[in-house]
Amino acid sequence: MNREKNNKNFIIWLEEIWEEIEIQFFGIAGAICFFCLFYFIYQPSWMKPLVDIFLRMKISLLSILQ
Repeated sequence: MNREKNNKNFIIWLEEIWEEIEIQFFGIAGAICFFCLFYFIYQPSWMKPLVDIFLRMKISLLSILQ
C-alpha cells in the first residue's frame, strides 16, 4: 500500500514538472511568434539591427555547411 502511494506521488510530481515545462515552451514560442508577426506587420526601425544579426548568422551558417 505504501509503495503504491509513493509511486502515485512520484507520477503526480513528474506530471506537474512536465506541465511547467510545457507552459515555458509555449510561452517562449508564443513570444517569438508575436515579435515575428509584429516585425512583419510594422517593420519598426529599432528591430532592424536584430534582423540583420539573424541574417548574418544564417549566411555564415550556410557558408560553413557548404
